[in-house]
Amino acid sequence: MKHKIRLTVLLATAISTGSLRATDDFAQGDLALVFYSLSVPAPGNFGTEYYVFNLGSAAAFRENTQNNVSVTAVNPAIVSGNIADDLASVFGPSWAEDGTVRMMAVANVQAGQLANGDPSRTTYFSAPRSSLDSGQSGYDALTPFIYFQDNESANSIGSTLRGQISNELTGFLYTGTNGAINSSNAQTGTKVSGTRLTTSFVPNLSAYVPPATTTYFKLGINPAATLEVGVLTGTSDIEAAVDVFRVVNTLVDAELTSGSSSGDAVVGQGQFIGSITLDTSGNLKVQAVGAPTVTGDFASWAIDNNVTGGQTGDSDLDGVSNLLEYALNLNTAGSDGSVGSLVGMTMAFSKRAIAVSNDDITYAIQESDDLGFADAWQVVTPTTDTVSEITYTLPTGAARKFARIVVTEKP
Repeated sequence: MKHKIRLTVLLATAISTGSLRATDDFAQGDLALVFYSLSVPAPGNFGTEYYVFNLGSAAAFRENTQNNVSVTAVNPAIVSGNIADDLASVFGPSWAEDGTVRMMAVANVQAGQLANGDPSRTTYFSAPRSSLDSGQSGYDALTPFIYFQDNESANSIGSTLRGQISNELTGFLYTGTNGAINSSNAQTGTKVSGTRLTTSFVPNLSAYVPPATTTYFKLGINPAATLEVGVLTGTSDIEAAVDVFRVVNTLVDAELTSGSSSGDAVVGQGQFIGSITLDTSGNLKVQAVGAPTVTGDFASWAIDNNVTGGQTGDSDLDGVSNLLEYALNLNTAGSDGSVGSLVGMTMAFSKRAIAVSNDDITYAIQESDDLGFADAWQVVTPTTDTVSEITYTLPTGAARKFARIVVTEKP
């Protein structure tokens, strides 16, 4: 799909007294956090106002190594990272839950410019998150990233498209947004970091919104997260989050890997540089790069080893449950003969290393005088309990004693 570039003059209205104030209007490579409302899929009904927040140098966020900190920790020039009042002023008190407000991040370095390790025509854009791990550690680098429409092989963005994207961002940020900020007498002098913009149509902005017929926009993804009822999976208070990527047009003068970025920049490909989150109270924070800790469990082990039937099943038909096979390092493809060993009065059971590292199994030794009929099974202290085995030596002097191992999956 081809996009026509049309520039328009945007009218800016300052947020009420006490609004956020930081550096200035958008300089080369400044990261814009854009909020807009969309009642139906584009090219449907945009709201009459939208909101742009200047986070400052995108390179500072690319170089950030802090995790789950306010945007003010990355850019101290931002007086406050809370924008709840501003969002309420622009979109109304239900901004966090009515399902019409979107959030995205974009930045650009114009042709012939260089900004903090970002060469000419370096662009930044975002992709929405549907969840965050409980530690909120940032982007999962294992998640496939589609660079543009119908490109399932994730090939690079071509030079022509890179140029078009850079031109449109230049029009949106420098011609439109800066022009609007500088035209407002209310913002003479120190510019507001959060700016309410009003316009009857927003062609430069709409180029970054998915059309009604597809989920893709020019870069091949929807750059915006939708603010709606509830919080992101894996979090207690995150309303929305976007991953931010950098695309360089050339490696000449490019700062390749910096801070906690996901790897060296590659021409035409997205280099993940961090995540921006917005919580339900309106606080903006940044997540450092770092894939969530991948923790396996019985279910993932079963898939990897073609074990079927769940925990209580017996995939290899040897009379031992799948969960015991997993926990006690038994043969999943045939009979083991015994689940453990008995030497003298000491019984021993091996632990599967991956079950120990996954930390999803509890091991216990239980003892009874009569297999639990009159004397209930009681948990006893193991003789040894290491990462590789658990043992128990039966007491002497009793007429008879029975002992068993019990393994359970942690909730």
